[in-house]
Amino acid sequence: MKRPAPIIGIVGPTASGKTDLALALARSWPVEVLVADSRQVYRGMDIGTAKPDAAVRSTLPHHLLDLADPDQPFTVAHWVEQARALLPQIAGRGRMAMLVGGTGLYVSALIDGHDYAAQGWSPETRARLTDALAVEGLESLAAQLATRDPEMAARTDVRNPRRVLRALERREAGGGGVELATVPYAGRVALIGLSRPREVLYRRIDERAAWLFRNGLPEEVRRLLDRGYDPALRPLTGHGYGEAARYLAGEWSLEQAIEVTARRTRQYAKRQLSWFRHEPRIMWVTAGGRAADDPELVARADTLLRAALT
Repeated sequence: MKRPAPIIGIVGPTASGKTDLALALARSWPVEVLVADSRQVYRGMDIGTAKPDAAVRSTLPHHLLDLADPDQPFTVAHWVEQARALLPQIAGRGRMAMLVGGTGLYVSALIDGHDYAAQGWSPETRARLTDALAVEGLESLAAQLATRDPEMAARTDVRNPRRVLRALERREAGGGGVELATVPYAGRVALIGLSRPREVLYRRIDERAAWLFRNGLPEEVRRLLDRGYDPALRPLTGHGYGEAARYLAGEWSLEQAIEVTARRTRQYAKRQLSWFRHEPRIMWVTAGGRAADDPELVARADTLLRAALT
């Protein structure tokens, strides 16, 4: 059987410059982007999620954007199903899939092939826990396991997100159930991670938070609310959206909304970094304070990718 086409990827925390690096690499790689972002799947949520704009998408095809309305259930299982269907289509066009995003659970689920839709436990429980893993991070779920079942936590590798997830599912099912089916992607995979000093990353996050509020985020949230979406919906409580809603309601000043958004985004970036540091397949490129499309940085990423696929 012919081996599937390779997958390359650009991963890392929010505001690290993944899209800029992907665009630069796309000048010399025949790629189409699979967006691995649990917030960009929602329609109408463009500015606050830093969704690639029309100009970027006209230059480089992007997939897995705008898959659901904010009030529709959407899980990692839905994302993996659609991503897997796209892979042979992209290969059939003579191109390569490039994963770009900061949702580590999506990246891992696609590459490792875990069947999160498999039966054995409640699908509702699985959807809730996998979403919590993507949003809250591994440390939060590991702490829940330790609190609710210390003995099971002691037997679980709490650095492994899939085992923590399975342990929590078994705990909620009373210890029953079966292991999740695993069918890893059979093609080669090469992942680049963008690494920046924490102070540089946090400064970029702070600058982005201010930019969002001054470039249309409140208006975007107003449109969503006017369409009847409840501000308590999970997608609308994420960093940026919840703060914008409170600003629009007159509960917070603009400055307070920006400050809280920046703080929550920094916390989210910390969880992303914790996830990706446990992924041994990532080849880290130190960006420092340079732009992500700096020629030297792009050349370094290009060299690593080509070596990994040789």
